[in-house]
Parts: sequence; C-alpha cells; structure tokens
Amino acid sequence: MPVTETSEKKAPVIYLVDPDRQLTARLLTLLERTGYQAASYSNAEDFLQAEQQPVRYGCIVAEMKLPGVDGLGLLAKLREMDCRLPLIILTGDPDVSHAVNALQNKVSDYLVKPVIERELIKRIKVALRRSKEVQGLTRHG
Repeated sequence: MPVTETSEKKAPVIYLVDPDRQLTARLLTLLERTGYQAASYSNAEDFLQAEQQPVRYGCIVAEMKLPGVDGLGLLAKLREMDCRLPLIILTGDPDVSHAVNALQNKVSDYLVKPVIERELIKRIKVALRRSKEVQGLTRHG
C-alpha cells in the first residue's frame, strides 16, 4: 500500500515490516489511533518493491528475522537507496549479539516482542524527532 506525496504532509508514515499478521493488524490500529499513517508489509522485498521512494518523514518498524532479507539487510538496502528513515528492529527471538550488531549498524532502536504499545509509540516519537533533525526538517528560531 504505497503512500502518496500528499499524505506525507498530514502525518509521519510508519511502515511495519513483519510477517506476523495479527501483530501488524494490532499495530496498524494503534498507529492510526495515535495519528500516524501506517502501511504494512510481510517482508522486506514487498516493502522495497512497493515503496521505491519511501516518504521523507517517517519510520520503519521491522522484524529482525524476516523471510528473505532480514532487518539488517533491509537497513543496508535502504542505505543503498539513500533512504535515511529510522529503522526500529523488533524481535521475538532476542539475542545479545544480534542486538549489538543492530545497534552498531545504527538502527534507531531494538525492541523485544511482545512489545508494549506505549513503549513502541514513545520510541517511534524519539526516532521521528531525531530523523527530522538529521534531515533538516525542523525549523530553528
């Protein structure tokens, strides 16, 4: 479900990339109720194909262990596309070495499932604020 340019102006877009349909349905509802626009994909390839130029202001929340390209592979492909959207990794199978590797590769955050909804929203807000600053989208006095 690609997001149009006009929708970018209304609210940040949060992309969910996770094969767990129940989780993504719950999170889509949460995000939309919180005022975000959201789109979901079951794997990195579908996301990359549909969102060849993701919006400038948003965030990606992706499962670490995706079928095909994993969460860190997705991050690498986004960098190749010069896409600087923050990436929050979710995992149902936490592993210290994966967490360290993810953070060394500059993911925005690393959260363990089951994720607490208000914690996810808090982390998304932090990622969006940092993203705005990095991309120069904030106005200075």
